[in-house]
This record gives sequence, C-alpha cells and structure tokens, in this order.
Amino acid sequence: MISRRPPSPPSLPGILFVIRSLEKGGTENQVITLLRHLHRKTHLCHVFALEPGGRLQGVLNDLGVSVYSGDLNDSDFYRAPWKLLLSQWKLISVLLRIRPQVVHSFLPLATFMGALAGRVSGVPSVITSRRALATHQERHAILKPLDRFANAWSHQVTVNSKAVWEDTVRRDHIDPLKLRLIYNGVDSAPFESAHSQRAAVRRQLGLKDNEPVIITVANLIPYKGHTDLIRAAQKVIAAIPESRFLLVGENRGIQKELVDQVKAMGISERVMFLGQRNDIPKLLAASDLSVIPSHEEGFSNVVLESMAAGLPVVATDAGGNREAVSDGITGRLVAPRHPEAMAEKIILTLNDLGGAKMQGLQGQKRVKQLFTVAQMVDAHLKLYGSKRS
Repeated sequence: MISRRPPSPPSLPGILFVIRSLEKGGTENQVITLLRHLHRKTHLCHVFALEPGGRLQGVLNDLGVSVYSGDLNDSDFYRAPWKLLLSQWKLISVLLRIRPQVVHSFLPLATFMGALAGRVSGVPSVITSRRALATHQERHAILKPLDRFANAWSHQVTVNSKAVWEDTVRRDHIDPLKLRLIYNGVDSAPFESAHSQRAAVRRQLGLKDNEPVIITVANLIPYKGHTDLIRAAQKVIAAIPESRFLLVGENRGIQKELVDQVKAMGISERVMFLGQRNDIPKLLAASDLSVIPSHEEGFSNVVLESMAAGLPVVATDAGGNREAVSDGITGRLVAPRHPEAMAEKIILTLNDLGGAKMQGLQGQKRVKQLFTVAQMVDAHLKLYGSKRS
C-alpha cells in the first residue's frame, strides 16, 4: 500500500524510516514525533512498515509522509517466509526508487531488513535503533544473529538509555564507538494544559473527589507486569479502601486473565479497565499517582509523560527507568516482580500528599531539563548530519 502527497522541494535530503508496524506503541509514537519535526522542514521523510495498515497510517497521511508497506503479519516469519523475502524485495525496490540519504530502522526484524536493504541499495547512512533490552533474543533465538547482522551492517546504532547501551554491548559484542545515546523526548504542553479538565474527567469516569487514583498506562502484555500491579492493588485497597486503579492499554491477549484475577481478589469495584485511549494527558490529569510495574523496559515514554503531567511515579527498577526516575525525588523505584514492595511504595506516596506533590513538581522540572522533544530532535539531526533551518 502506498500513500503519496505532492513532493517537497528537491533540495531536502531524504530519510526512509523502517518499522515493524503502524500500530500504536512507544517506539511508533517517538517516530511520529520525530517525523512531525523533520518532514518538509529539514528532510523529506518516508516510512516503510513491514506490516500493512495500522492506526497510525492516517496520522502519516495527514503529515504528507509517503508510506510504503510489506506483506508481513505477526506469524509470517515462521509460517510464510516467502512473505519475508517479498517484503525485503519491496523495501529494496523503494530505496532504489527514492534514493534517500539515510535509512533508519526501528525494532527487531525491521532493523535487520532495513540495514540489509540499505547496504544493498547503497544508502550513504544506514542507522538502526535499539529501543529495549534484547530479551526478544531469548524468546526467539533466530533474532540474535539477525540483530548482530543489523549492527554490523549499520554505520551507527542508536539506543534510548544507558541500560540498553550496556545490554547491547554485552549481548551483541558491538563496538561501543558505533553507539549513540538519544533519550526519548516528550512535549510537556498537552500534559500541563490537561490539568484544567481534571474535575470533568473524574466525573466522566465516576471518580469521587476523595478517591486517590492510581493509573497504569501500558498495553496488556505479560512483561508489562499487570499481574504484579493487581496483587499490589489488593494490598493498597486494604490499607486505603477509597483508592481506585485505572488500567489503560490495548488488550494483547491477557485482559480476561487480568479481569479474572481482579474478581478473584474481590477488588472489581476498585479497578477499571479502560482499554486503548487517545486522551492520555486527560487521564493522567485525573490521576494522583502513576505506576509502571514492567518486568523490563528500554526507556519508558509513560514515565516521562507521567512526570510531565506532574504525577509522582512508582516504577520498577527495570532497564532505563532509573535514568528517568530520580529515586526519592521524582518518585520511587521498586524491584520488578515484587508486588508487596510496590504496594508499600504506593501507600507511602498516597499517605504523604505534600511529598507526592513535591515529587510531581520535581518530575516536571526534570523532564524539561533532560527529556524534551527539542533535545531528541536535535540529537537526531546531529546524527543525520543536518541542522534546523
């Protein structure tokens, strides 16, 4: 599938971003943010998604970005390898036709295919991005050699946290000089402006003024740690009966299991499953505490968004979370897979409203100092050898 807009001035250098899909996720949202600031300003941007369709297709169309797609879906790697070959050929064909200066690939498999296509097509700058700890190599052994090939064929490899940097060096034995650290960036403005709608959103959700609200924003995937969160929620509700929990995120196959767990623990009236939402700033504004219970993280966008919203954060000490959350200053860190400790930190935060407010303010300050969109975009422009006009 190809969507096209009128061409930009030919003087702009081209970039092709290669990504697995155009469904919503942390990496996909960061790519969209980058495109908003680059396309038709410093570069002519294109996107190649290995999977056709996706909810972000319309966003790219509105931006005027040309979108190309392969023929893969989640199971095709093993069940229909011919689709992998067809998609690889399509990607190479696109590169030979548009002749970009840069090909920049994100996420497993897409990084391999993007790096291979970039080298075969003679693209001057081949870049891949590692966005998470490489635990996918443990789940799918074939991805380990593919990651190593991608690293070898790339001129530069970006990582979004020191934790991912160290993991990449350890697992893939990559030359550290090839790595570039670029933190995720967040625009604080929509999260700050949403505070004016706090009361209205709480009314819409049926939340009372005296109910402390704990929010978790994460797609319902096992490694996101929802089962630990629910165990912690039971203890929090026992200590603070009026507390409410909001679970926001797309069901990726485990929602029924989580709902059954909530029912078995007798806390159904205190826990709300809100599904996939497009109003995250408003939901954060309606909340009092953000909890990130993940077993693994590269660098969490939700941590940054929660801090931008002025919320204190309780997060697992997983991956790059420690680099975002300043323990005891902008929030509290807890060991992964320890619901009792998580509950303790949540209760401690809710029982210290003054301290919680101060942590939220410090979080906002930290985001504006270290994790802005401008910093993220400028770092990529430096990577691409360009400057803002």
